[in-house]
Amino acid sequence: MPKVVDRDERRRRIAGALLRVVARDGIEEVSVRTVAAEAGISPGAVQKYFPAKEELLEFAFEMTGEIMVQRWEAVEPEGSLADVLLQFVHASLPLDEQARAELAIIYAFSARAATRPHWQARIRADYAVARELTTDLVRRGQDEGVIRTDVEAEQLTEDVLMMVDGYGPRMLHAESDADRARLRDSLDLAFDRLVRPPFD
Repeated sequence: MPKVVDRDERRRRIAGALLRVVARDGIEEVSVRTVAAEAGISPGAVQKYFPAKEELLEFAFEMTGEIMVQRWEAVEPEGSLADVLLQFVHASLPLDEQARAELAIIYAFSARAATRPHWQARIRADYAVARELTTDLVRRGQDEGVIRTDVEAEQLTEDVLMMVDGYGPRMLHAESDADRARLRDSLDLAFDRLVRPPFD
């Protein structure tokens, strides 16, 4: 009997190969040839599932939204809700080798989205999800008295997300693990000042 091929799974495997090329070599090195080599298949097999390079890039871009969701789902909450919020902040930053590779992919596609309005719409939708989840944590933390209440939850949420956006690229381009550790210490201190209730 002929082998049954799951078309969507094959497309995801090819797009996954593209993401590995982006993480290792940069998005400018993406081509049918480099993706085929990474996937261990022929260029013709890539074109069978993605007739145009732009179609492949767009499919891979859709998969980047799953990266952060998977990182958040891997968080095992511990401590107060303020501590949990900080854990989610850490999960959103390039603090280890795997996270650096994954965040490099996200940043590369985000830069490319500057000239693609429909990609921008997807990024805004991802931000909306992050904003909703963060606001929920902040409000519950305020109710429990572990997150400051003198600032509206929505404003605190925006400040926390901007903190991630600011520290992320600096950590990604840090020269050494020691530099990243110093940036993490700086972030944790800034988080405490921003989020936790002030001492009387």
